[in-house]
Amino acid sequence: MAHQQARIDVHGSSIEYLKGGSGAPLLYLHSAGGEAAWLPFFELLAKHFTVYAPAAPGFAGSSGLEKIDTIEDLVFHTVDVMDALGLDEASVVGLSLGGWLAAELAVHYPRRVRRLVLISAVGLHVEGAPVADLFGMNAAGARRLIFRDPESALARQMISDTPSPDELEAALKAREATARIGWNPFLHDPKLRGRLYRVQAPTRIIWGDSDRLVPLAHGEAYRDGIERADLKVVKRSGHAPPFEQPEETAKLVVEFLEQ
Repeated sequence: MAHQQARIDVHGSSIEYLKGGSGAPLLYLHSAGGEAAWLPFFELLAKHFTVYAPAAPGFAGSSGLEKIDTIEDLVFHTVDVMDALGLDEASVVGLSLGGWLAAELAVHYPRRVRRLVLISAVGLHVEGAPVADLFGMNAAGARRLIFRDPESALARQMISDTPSPDELEAALKAREATARIGWNPFLHDPKLRGRLYRVQAPTRIIWGDSDRLVPLAHGEAYRDGIERADLKVVKRSGHAPPFEQPEETAKLVVEFLEQ
């Protein structure tokens, strides 16, 4: 399905985004990896929705990182992106770091989120179930945390032992952007768990059955904190179900958003 890569000005920041498909709007918020390419997962979603996938400041070709110091800053930025795209309301799907952002967006701006899908979301502190430290890992270690099969062709393609200069630069930029909002406290907002009651959107939580980066207990905490949320576990997947199991993950997203 045809898609486009474009830019919008968001209060002086140049924001890169992908758009494709037709139907009701779906806003995809990316992980710390950036997901700058049009993924098979997006292609599946675009059969049912108009998919918007903006790159946050510091990721891909988006500028404005100097304005972002906290997750709250990123929430305000995301609302500005929605305004610039003409999205008064949208279903929101977030992966990992993007799941945290999606949850915060639904807490602070509940009327902007029609339905909410959190996939392997960070953002909470769960006693006895810490998020693994991805920052200090080499490529092999990162693959082991993110992928069920760290030696698969997919894992090696997405996290290479010998990245090109452009890939290395993009990875370092993404790490810097992630660290600005998620270093201390580490990848969570201490107040978020107590605010999840403010989420008004019907919510689905999706988790891989072999996630070694963010334990399933975090998915259970989101489910328990958001009224009427459900939790679906994707088999044969690590931290990134949209990459490892795109068909099954897209099916879970589509069936929920179309209810």
